[in-house]
Amino acid sequence: MARKTVKFEDKLAVIRVKKTYAAPFLKYKYVYVSRGDIKDRNKFKSKIDKIAASWPPSIYLLKHPSGKIFARFRVSEGKMTLLYKTSPSTGNLYPVWEFFKDLA
Repeated sequence: MARKTVKFEDKLAVIRVKKTYAAPFLKYKYVYVSRGDIKDRNKFKSKIDKIAASWPPSIYLLKHPSGKIFARFRVSEGKMTLLYKTSPSTGNLYPVWEFFKDLA
């Protein structure tokens, strides 16, 4: 199992990525997750689907209190359609993947 580089925190800031910038999502500033919500990809997707049902289509980031990006995903029609595994700019694995038990 991969070494956890980010301590688990249940309060994550929501950042919406737009064409020219990324900014806090003012309509939904924080997402609260439990360890059970990030046990595997399906549970995490289910949690985000419930929360993001009314969010506009876009790419969103969940920012850890340490300043690191915890997760990046795309929402279309109120559902998570893509969960990024690695950062497109650095190639580093997003920390949420270190918590999944079914990491392959």
